[in-house]
Amino acid sequence: MPFDLDRPAPANGVKYRTEHGYILAGPDQHGCCVIHELWVAPGQRGSGVGRALVDRVRAWARGRGLRPLIVHCSPGNQGGRAFYEALGMRAVSVVYQDDLADEADGR
Repeated sequence: MPFDLDRPAPANGVKYRTEHGYILAGPDQHGCCVIHELWVAPGQRGSGVGRALVDRVRAWARGRGLRPLIVHCSPGNQGGRAFYEALGMRAVSVVYQDDLADEADGR
């Protein structure tokens, strides 16, 4: 199931959509460009659709002086991590998460 294909671009951001996928990106408060969502139809993964979408965002960000390009990817998302690394991106941070379980759950 894809993400929400009708989701609008973030404030001051951009959305590119093709027949086989889409990407949402926009600036953050520090002058970086953040990819908020990238989705490619399962049958099209590995075909260059994702790379083309990221390349369009890269050009858009450069044209606005937004640097660097950032995307958050879960450690368990091996396919996503391999994809971004193949684009020349590198992991630069560790993010910790607390699922905020109810106290009744023993937390």
